[in-house]
Amino acid sequence: MKRLRVVVAIALLLFGLGCLNYTKPGGLEHHRAVARQHGLPEPGDGIVYGGAASIMCGAALAGYALRK
Repeated sequence: MKRLRVVVAIALLLFGLGCLNYTKPGGLEHHRAVARQHGLPEPGDGIVYGGAASIMCGAALAGYALRK
């Protein structure tokens, strides 16, 4: 069960970092153009907040899993 928690925590952390990288301000126009080409959602606040929430949940789960 501990391994499962750690794997899920790592997946949440990686997903969150990917979301934040997708919406980083430096390359926003590039990300918007690529999103339009591939039919993906354009970077926006929902993706930023989802990424931040994913990182927080992943960090909390990792802390809990490693403590036990």
